[in-house]
Amino acid sequence: MKHGLGKGMMALLDEQTPVLEDKKNVSTIDINTVIPNRYQPRKTFDEKALQELADSIREKGVIQPIIVSELGNGKYELVAGERRLRAAKMAGLLEIPAIVKDFSDEDRLEIALIENIQREDLNPLEKAQAYQEVMERLGISQEEFAKKIGKDRSSVANTLRLLKLPEYIKGKISTGEMSEGHARAILMIEDIDLMIDFANHIIEKGLSVREAENEARSYRKEERRNVSRETSVRRNREMETIQENFIKALGAKVELKGSVKKGKIEIHYFSRQELESIYKLILQIKR
Repeated sequence: MKHGLGKGMMALLDEQTPVLEDKKNVSTIDINTVIPNRYQPRKTFDEKALQELADSIREKGVIQPIIVSELGNGKYELVAGERRLRAAKMAGLLEIPAIVKDFSDEDRLEIALIENIQREDLNPLEKAQAYQEVMERLGISQEEFAKKIGKDRSSVANTLRLLKLPEYIKGKISTGEMSEGHARAILMIEDIDLMIDFANHIIEKGLSVREAENEARSYRKEERRNVSRETSVRRNREMETIQENFIKALGAKVELKGSVKKGKIEIHYFSRQELESIYKLILQIKR
């Protein structure tokens, strides 16, 4: 049974934490002898952030060593610290401090994935997607994953729940119009239309997370009343899928009323900017 990286190794993935290991474990190696981690899932890097890190390295040096494994013939494979390596090259360094350790292919993949989710520039939704990717690629449960990153299982579960939100609300999280706390309040509601209504209400009123949580309870009461009414289109799986696709395509609240044979489509907008965006998207549809 694989036991994971442990707290010591996890600490080595933190760019901001000075290394506490015995200095004899840190080597200085030729920066050009290090090749990229073959398992690195991240393909793009923020150039502005890299430049800022490079400026810091010029002034203070590389505080946290990169982690590599030895390949032989004087070559090393990067295991963790690709941002530091790239920034050090940008800073013009010829050598870089490194901790040389032996890793299995499974360890290399695990470290690369976990290092990726520790990025500070991830928004809550990106973090949830990264969590899901790591668990799927490593074939582990929420509980096992939580242990690997040093978090409670409930914290991991709450983050993953964000993936259940409608695409419209996910877009609002990605643009920073609402926080993870607001999103969790929305998840107290199950009905898609009420979720979207409530999300717009949060943004329009500028509600705090606590205010959103309190008001979500009122929406839940409305939801329970709706359940007792005549079965609506929202409870029809096929129509739900079509409605969700409309929401995703237009980036707006869309309601389907009727059935697959006959009905109407209502598109809601809450600002001139949203109206213009919807208008342009509809005009782009090929006839």
